[in-house]
Amino acid sequence: MKEYLVLTAVGPDRPGIVDAIAEFLAERGANIESSRMAILGGEFAVILLLSADAAAADRIEAERDALAARSGLAVTLKETTAKPPRAVESIPYEIRAVSIDHPGIVQTIAHALAQSGVNVTSLETRTTPAPVTGTPLFSMHIEVEVPATLKGAKLRQTLEEIGRDAGIEMEIHPARI
Repeated sequence: MKEYLVLTAVGPDRPGIVDAIAEFLAERGANIESSRMAILGGEFAVILLLSADAAAADRIEAERDALAARSGLAVTLKETTAKPPRAVESIPYEIRAVSIDHPGIVQTIAHALAQSGVNVTSLETRTTPAPVTGTPLFSMHIEVEVPATLKGAKLRQTLEEIGRDAGIEMEIHPARI
C-alpha cells in the first residue's frame, strides 16, 4: 500500500539541490507525485508530494537529517493522503491578474475567492520591472476549483468589480485540462 508524504525544504540556492533531493528519494524507492520549486530571493524552496511503500516511507522519515545535510536545506516531512475527491462538484478555472505592485493584492483576491467558496489549488506570483519605467509590476496566476453551483459569470463579475476598485486587471477562464 502506498504512503504519501509532503516534503518541504528551504535553504540557500545553489546548483545541484534538485538533483540531491531527487537522488535521495529515488535511492529509497520513492516517487515524486507532484512538486513546486522556486528561488525566492537567495533561497531555494521546494514543496513536493511523494509516494512510497511503508518501508521506504519509514526510511525517508528516519533519514531526513541525511537529506538536510546532503542538500543544505531545512527539511520537514508530513504524512498525508492521496488527494481525496472533493465533497462538492467543482470546475477548474484559471485566473490571471496584473497590476502595478502594491500591498494587499493577494489578500484581496484570496478573500473574494474564499467568500465565494472557491478553493485555490495553485497560486504563483512575481514582481518584475516594467519596460522603460522600471515600475514594479505584479502578476499572479491562480488555479482554482469553482463549485458547480457557482456560475462562472458570477465569479467573473465579482473579480472584475474588485479589479476596477483596486486597479488590477484580471481574466478568468475554464482551465485547459
